[in-house]
Amino acid sequence: MNRENQKTKYFEAFRYSRISEKIGEYKDYPTESLEKEIEALLIDAKEEQVKRKADNLAYIILFFLNTSLYTKSYKYMLIAADESLYINKPLSIRYWVPDFINEDASLIRKELVQNKAKIPDLSEAEIEEGIRVVLKGYEGIIVILWKKAVEKVLCEDMFKNKDIEEIPSVLIGEYMGKLKKVEILTD
Repeated sequence: MNRENQKTKYFEAFRYSRISEKIGEYKDYPTESLEKEIEALLIDAKEEQVKRKADNLAYIILFFLNTSLYTKSYKYMLIAADESLYINKPLSIRYWVPDFINEDASLIRKELVQNKAKIPDLSEAEIEEGIRVVLKGYEGIIVILWKKAVEKVLCEDMFKNKDIEEIPSVLIGEYMGKLKKVEILTD
């Protein structure tokens, strides 16, 4: 097996074991920072809607930004949009960085460096690649936190207080890529 295949298999196995461990840990993780960003997003969207006389809020989206894995900013883009979604300017854009992600990136780096015996002579570029591969797997964790935070803000806070008239579609996915609808509980 060549080095590239060996490295790819190692990174994938490492990501699988790390994510399996972290999903349980982050399932009950507090979402206050994300909830605050969602609330600010919706307030900004409402103001922009009035200012532009735009259509009603139709979508709330969390985008995964692959570039943020390379820049190490680890940002996720939150967008509130009317029916036009991509065609016109969104009503509001905010960015969220999970408070655990920088620490996890450091721990992943440490583990990759300590496990150099499995892949001898890992270069700095290969370690960075390994960190990106593992953090890309965090998307499953972010989906759980997104669903939890959106349900809290929309269903328990803003919708019940009549701050919004109708619950918008909640989406998640790659920026300018495929989006998936997130089913939220509205009872």
